[in-house]
This record gives sequence, structure tokens and C-alpha cells, in this order.
Amino acid sequence: IAVAAGGAHSLAWRRNGGVACWGWNNHGKAPPAGVEGDFVAIGAGVFFSAALRRDGSVACWGLNEYGQAPPAGLDGPFKTPEV
Repeated sequence: IAVAAGGAHSLAWRRNGGVACWGWNNHGKAPPAGVEGDFVAIGAGVFFSAALRRDGSVACWGLNEYGQAPPAGLDGPFKTPEV
């Protein structure tokens, strides 16, 4: 279980693999309903958030003005063999 703090928003990794979000949700960086998924790690930027899925792909949400959080995410694998 982990917590990440971004620009005026925070995230917590839930035991079920989803992400809880709270704080200022400008640009969709902290959706009140959270983000469902099978995540193994989370991260929060100033205007965006990201999470690593168990399959090694990355989910992104929030501001994508400079390509920092592509809505379709990123295909992996971004993981080590033990994850």
C-alpha cells in the first residue's frame, strides 16, 4: 500500500489494486471516484497522475499538455521480472 502527493492532490493505492484520489481535481488529476485497475505502483505530478499496472503498462490521467500523461497510457513492459 502506498501514498503519493502531487500538486494539490493525493493518491493512495488500495489493497484491491485500485487508486483512491482526493484534493483539487482540475484537469482530471484526482477523480473523486478513484481509478480502478490492477496497479502495483502509483505516482503523482503537479497536474497529472500515473500508475503502473501489474502487466507492466502505465495508466495516466490529468493534464497532458506536453505529452506527460497520455490518456491511452503507455504499453509496457515497464516492470522488473519479480513484479
